[in-house]
Amino acid sequence: MAASIKSWISTLVIFVSVLQVVHASWWYLGVASSYQILADEVRHKPQHACSNLQFLEPHQRDICSNDGKLLDVIRTGAAMGIDECQFQFRDRRWNCSTTNNTDVFGRVLYIKSRETAYIYAISSAGIMYSVTRACAKGELDKCGCDNKARSREPGENFEWGGCSENIRYGAKFSKDFLDRNETRNKDQGSMNLWNNGAGRKTIKDHVEKQCKCHGVSGDCSVKICWRKMRSFRDIGASLKHKFDGATYVKWDKRRRRLKRITGMQKRPTKGDLVYLQESPDFCEFNPEYGSLGTRGRQCNKTSYGLDGCTLMCCGRGYQTLVSEEKYDCDCKFFWCCRVECKKCTKVLEKHFCN
Repeated sequence: MAASIKSWISTLVIFVSVLQVVHASWWYLGVASSYQILADEVRHKPQHACSNLQFLEPHQRDICSNDGKLLDVIRTGAAMGIDECQFQFRDRRWNCSTTNNTDVFGRVLYIKSRETAYIYAISSAGIMYSVTRACAKGELDKCGCDNKARSREPGENFEWGGCSENIRYGAKFSKDFLDRNETRNKDQGSMNLWNNGAGRKTIKDHVEKQCKCHGVSGDCSVKICWRKMRSFRDIGASLKHKFDGATYVKWDKRRRRLKRITGMQKRPTKGDLVYLQESPDFCEFNPEYGSLGTRGRQCNKTSYGLDGCTLMCCGRGYQTLVSEEKYDCDCKFFWCCRVECKKCTKVLEKHFCN
């Protein structure tokens, strides 16, 4: 009897695991370890690579199958979004941690909070950015440079030329790939769509003009300019600023749209982030809403900000570990040909939350 119960439990675990894969997310592509697992199948069956990825939605598999090189571009975009999120929040209680399951971000996505808003915005931006760059580099078959930029009126001291990045194509691809996953007439779907759009608009708002001079002896008799996206680090930082100023909204059931809680609030623009629920404090481990807590996290003893030990450790205090590190100092060069250095020691203090 006990053996049969164990067998039944094992079968149930396998069944649940399969369900997790079926209901998983395209973010799974952006996790390095998971993509390594997929790499062999991609290499051996490139023509069926996208159609066999069950964690993509059907329409995403269709889009991905349009170009054999798209899978790697999408993977790059997913990884960019995850990496940037973790960089921007490295000193916060919630540090955009990922999990080992195919949901990637875990149960934090079940809360309609500003953290979820940032995840959707930076992910949408990551796909747009990766596709736009791939177009400009000639890595995709169905797009290239933005030739419409050359039809713009030239400036007083420059002409349009070069390879302007095709922002429109990248934005359209991101919209087609991601927005169809969401239900517009539901609260979370509407919130996710808004934040997807905010991620794309942030890139559009950070396009800059780059120029190169041409002429005899570099006299810049002709200046050729083109449009180029700013670094993705700038995009992530801008969205982080919008995260801190995100607008708390509610769902209007009758009109099926998002609206401000009160008329005193700033009306959010299409480039702002919006959220429907307040965030938990993320102080303690709580798998129900995907909080890893801050116990054991390194903090900054001298900072009064969110990375400081007072706020990071949620009032629980911290421990200090002292270590010594040796390094070369007072180095001198002797002719010929050697360098002699003294060994100096410095004391390092690191602080970790209780």
